[in-house]
Amino acid sequence: MHVFDNKTTKALGIGHMAKMKIMIDHSILLQKQVILSGNKMIAVENQAVVSENATPKDALDEFVVPESNAFGQSFRDYEGSVRQSIVENCYRLHHINQTYDFVKRTREEYAKLNKAEMSIWEAIELLDNFVDETDPDLEEPQIQHMLQTAEAIRKDYPSEDWLHLTALIHDLGKVLFHSKFGSLPQWAVNGDTLIVGCAYDESIVYHKYLKENPDYNNPTYNTKLGVYSEGCGLENVLLSWGHDDYMYLVLKASGTTLPPAALFIIRYHSLYSMHSKGAYQYLMNDEDKENLKWSQTFSKYDLYSKSKVHIDVEKVKPYYESLIKKYFPEKIRW
Repeated sequence: MHVFDNKTTKALGIGHMAKMKIMIDHSILLQKQVILSGNKMIAVENQAVVSENATPKDALDEFVVPESNAFGQSFRDYEGSVRQSIVENCYRLHHINQTYDFVKRTREEYAKLNKAEMSIWEAIELLDNFVDETDPDLEEPQIQHMLQTAEAIRKDYPSEDWLHLTALIHDLGKVLFHSKFGSLPQWAVNGDTLIVGCAYDESIVYHKYLKENPDYNNPTYNTKLGVYSEGCGLENVLLSWGHDDYMYLVLKASGTTLPPAALFIIRYHSLYSMHSKGAYQYLMNDEDKENLKWSQTFSKYDLYSKSKVHIDVEKVKPYYESLIKKYFPEKIRW
């Protein structure tokens, strides 16, 4: 049994509770965790833990990376893609408009989770006809991309059902485009994410357009650390606003029993400058560095499973509905 001291309980915002006891049984693969959502504390029972035998596989293991994308071109080609004009224009708008103030204001608004109340599968169905304009590799509906990612990772990690479900829902925050959620423009929903509030990493796609962002020349935000401190932890930084961070907020408040690695994957799966280029190491804490391994493993499935060959939704739906039932309440707030 682990007992939090008074200093810790105060930091968690538990008020005058002197102590809070959380039972942790290392002999099983389940545990109890406390998740904070705004001012609300949610006790999550039976949160899944990544099994000790499950380790992220090297990029060369198991999964075979295709030589070309759905258009017969190289993956993540932002110069010669057949969709370049659409993709580049969306990134231009993204880089110009995603200021620290915009992100902070928008995140606070959507953190209220007052847009809808529905099940995970109901949200998935909203993406049946949505195409991501920032993706140079695919122009298929998002529901297909999510299922393709999930099925590919399911093949290589058959025992890690939490990872199958994480893959299925990783882009589910793209419901932000829907009228229920304010019909946000694509630049406020999609694209590679970046950290705002500090200097932009040189590896960011279409970096040239960031020079038109008001924060680029703001001395408060344009230094290496900006408003952050070294080793502060990624939980304490702001990302450009979009589907990743929104889904992360939804999950934190949902009472899901998915493990912390799942939430890390979902919040940072589009932060390619971090998990693909090694940026922002100076902001990470030990937990971030441990979860980064899973994020890097997940990324290859997210990127390279894209195909014009569709998954039969009705055929795989029962399996994923069983996982949703296992890890989520029937309805959650969005």
